[in-house]
Amino acid sequence: MNIDYFGNEKYRILSNMAQREIAVDNENVVKLSQEELSRIVCLSKAKVNSIISELKQDGYIVQKSSRGQYIITEKAKKEISELVNKEAHQ
Repeated sequence: MNIDYFGNEKYRILSNMAQREIAVDNENVVKLSQEELSRIVCLSKAKVNSIISELKQDGYIVQKSSRGQYIITEKAKKEISELVNKEAHQ
């Protein structure tokens, strides 16, 4: 787990996306625009765009469509789980 990678902003975006996963055609997807995410996490749309680009580049999410559909990878789910467990034990 790379705890330094997941600063508060990246973690907030990724965990909020994970909380909003829905099943579509036998696949779990997150259907949120960057604007919706920016309102949820109280960051600018530009900042959310930058963080989403990093998360995609580093293999934590995959963009399914240009209209705000993302897939959270197993790598990301593992990291979220480890961070949640670490927080619970502090």
